[in-house]
Amino acid sequence: MATVNGNNYGNIGATGDVSLVARGLWNSNILVQCDEYEASSTASGTVINVAYLPKGAKFLGGKIIHDALGTGVTLQVGDSGDDDRYLAAASAASAGTLNIEKIDGFQHEMTADTTIFLKTGGATAAGTIKTIIFYSL
Repeated sequence: MATVNGNNYGNIGATGDVSLVARGLWNSNILVQCDEYEASSTASGTVINVAYLPKGAKFLGGKIIHDALGTGVTLQVGDSGDDDRYLAAASAASAGTLNIEKIDGFQHEMTADTTIFLKTGGATAAGTIKTIIFYSL
């Protein structure tokens, strides 16, 4: 069986020089933003702003905890550059938790101060939506 190194581990290697790894990916602070929205006859296509990440932040993931929002209701998570960068439309018809962990969004670096939002789809939504967003600087 082989032993291999991840990219960042390999970059640091024997030198221990963490400056060889991009800011926010090694020995960085993980920050959290939480929000809540009460949907009440919220139309499909509604954008709900839930986090504000500063320039240079790296998106690490998150969760949406929600009530049963209605038959056919979906939620997706994105930003102004890609409205489903972090989570493609996923069913929120039954109460539950959605993990915000799309591969293309993980470790995405904000090139400017950026608003992260949910977007409803499929049908009119009603119920509580709570979010937690993790990022590093």
